[in-house]
Amino acid sequence: MPGCATVPTDPAALAAYREANDPLEPMNRKIFAFNMAADKYALRPVVKGYRYVTTPGFRLKVRTFLSNLKTPLTVVNDLLQLNFKNAGKDLSRFVINSTIGFLGVFDVADRMGIEPNTQGFGTTLAVWGVPSGPYLVLPFLGPSNIRDFTGSMANVVFDPFTYISYQNDNNDVTRAFLIGDVVEAVGAYESIVDLLDEGQKTSLDFYAYMRSMFQQYRKKAIENAKGIKTAEDSKPAYEFSLDEDFDEFDE
Repeated sequence: MPGCATVPTDPAALAAYREANDPLEPMNRKIFAFNMAADKYALRPVVKGYRYVTTPGFRLKVRTFLSNLKTPLTVVNDLLQLNFKNAGKDLSRFVINSTIGFLGVFDVADRMGIEPNTQGFGTTLAVWGVPSGPYLVLPFLGPSNIRDFTGSMANVVFDPFTYISYQNDNNDVTRAFLIGDVVEAVGAYESIVDLLDEGQKTSLDFYAYMRSMFQQYRKKAIENAKGIKTAEDSKPAYEFSLDEDFDEFDE
């Protein structure tokens, strides 16, 4: 029901309206249109240039390296969720990948059976029982909701590297972390851009498609944080081998 500003009265339509949780849809669609234009004229050229000058293996290493830097934030949120088991696992991942994983360039911990886990304060708020609030499209950043938007701001406060940057008199340290955040955002977008293109080609309403995908993704992430597992969560065991990771640089 694109652009619907009123609550429908038909029972089926009302159920779909509530499931979408998008009372701000008219405003959200305008921001979404702006984001699509920004993607076409700004973000997409950056992604194309990034792909042109790098290999898939190199981009993977950049993602794992930057993801490792965010692991302390995940540990903080594990503790806030009182999930001490995950906190121990994620701390182990950080130590292992930061040492024998060459500062996180190689995800050695995953090869050892310690699976990746990412937690932000938005998920922590959900575990605490805070409702998501309305669906929200943010300029440049894309799909979110009131709870996750609040959580994203809190992530900056709870990130241990924020304090390192704040307490360090050398501006180069702060600059390095900011550049890392930008590279991480570009890398994350590059990793899903083909999926987004496919969704745009096959969906009748790309806005509704993105909203649905985001809400399903967040629902799954919150269920995982609460320890609700399904058959889809099982993953095969992989043989531990650094050689396989090194070979990816040549792809």
